[in-house]
Amino acid sequence: MAVSIYIADDHTVVRKGLKELIERMGDYKVLREFDNGQELTRNYPFIEQPDLLIVDLAMPVMHGKETVKRLRELNDITPILILTIDTTERMIIELFRLGVRGYLPKSCSAEELKKAIDDIKRTGYYHNELLQKALQAEERKSPDAERQKILEQLTEREMAFLLLVCDAEEYTYEQIADKMGMHRRTVDGYRESIFEKFSIRSKTGLVLFAIKHRIIAI
Repeated sequence: MAVSIYIADDHTVVRKGLKELIERMGDYKVLREFDNGQELTRNYPFIEQPDLLIVDLAMPVMHGKETVKRLRELNDITPILILTIDTTERMIIELFRLGVRGYLPKSCSAEELKKAIDDIKRTGYYHNELLQKALQAEERKSPDAERQKILEQLTEREMAFLLLVCDAEEYTYEQIADKMGMHRRTVDGYRESIFEKFSIRSKTGLVLFAIKHRIIAI
């Protein structure tokens, strides 16, 4: 079955060109196009549920960042890939904290775009050099005293859970429960405890948190 996609971008030429490119690359189908974020969010819940949203940032009426926030407020869980000219480290980190699954510059190649779509569909996330550099910059901001304070707030079980969340195997919460030898609801309890302690809202946020405070190495 084709991977279904919605595109939100205020430039008609860009939007149409992106649609043609995506549908030429393989088994992908762009179901709908939107001029801005407000138009996209006003159509939620979506009549045809897409597998992926490709969203620009610098849109009039509603910026891409606000669009992501609004969709999360509406409890939409559709994976989001950001495609934009804004590649600042601060913006990349902010968007991943909000739960986006990938971030690409508009100068990317067709091969990069295809890989991002395929990776998000297959594993839920797309990690590239842009994200890696942003994470490394974020890691350098965490002083030792702050890191130690955070480590003291994590229980042994919460730390074990966090390390499995960040594992390169990209375990699901169900798989983490199996590896820890406990019920899924217990693992969910560890997740919610860490979320509450450190104001984290997503699985991606957990990974970013662990990298920033050097709980895991990159």
